[in-house]
Amino acid sequence: MDALLLELETFPLPRRFAVMARVLTILAATLGACALAVVAVLIFRRDALPFYVLSEQTYGRFWPHLPVMAAHILGGSAALFLGPLQFWERLRRTRPGLHRAVGYGYLCGVALGAASAFYMSFHLELTRTVGFAVGLFCLAVCWTGTAMLSWWAIRGRNVALHRQLMAQNYALTLSFVVTRWLFDAPIAFVQDMGPMRYITMGWVGWVMPFALTGFYMQLRGARRL
Repeated sequence: MDALLLELETFPLPRRFAVMARVLTILAATLGACALAVVAVLIFRRDALPFYVLSEQTYGRFWPHLPVMAAHILGGSAALFLGPLQFWERLRRTRPGLHRAVGYGYLCGVALGAASAFYMSFHLELTRTVGFAVGLFCLAVCWTGTAMLSWWAIRGRNVALHRQLMAQNYALTLSFVVTRWLFDAPIAFVQDMGPMRYITMGWVGWVMPFALTGFYMQLRGARRL
């Protein structure tokens, strides 16, 4: 950031506008990431943390499937909180061993969360509707697929592809946060959807961040060519 501000002071006016745009972009990204982190923690505290109390009262209709549901909560939580460390540039550069260890922990969390999601998608007493079950199954396929491909990419030393796939994979991890935020958002057309609201938000909650992240990564790669 200091280097960008120095550029802003020393370069001519056209270049200053370009540097200013970069500074504003970084600030916007930082503020957006902080806001997302706050929302993620609040939603986790409300919708996931209570399930760490293993009781029939807590799990309700999910109680007969306790091992699967607990695995889903545990794996998703691990992926949710380990994921941001994978994008920490300083950690990658100065502590590569720790970066790899965190990455393997993240992939284990995804594997656990995705495997339980596959199970849930085949039990309508958990998903309630076929539409939501199909959406959950497709989410699990994409979540597993991008995780496996990202591991394969880094094994082949393809760092650029690994980063893109990890970004898309974490976007799918955040579907837990996005879906619940959409349910809570005071948006008129969402609240008026009736029975279709549950199914639609279940799809939009993961398709939208997945597609937008892929589009952003492709655009970012094209700008570097």
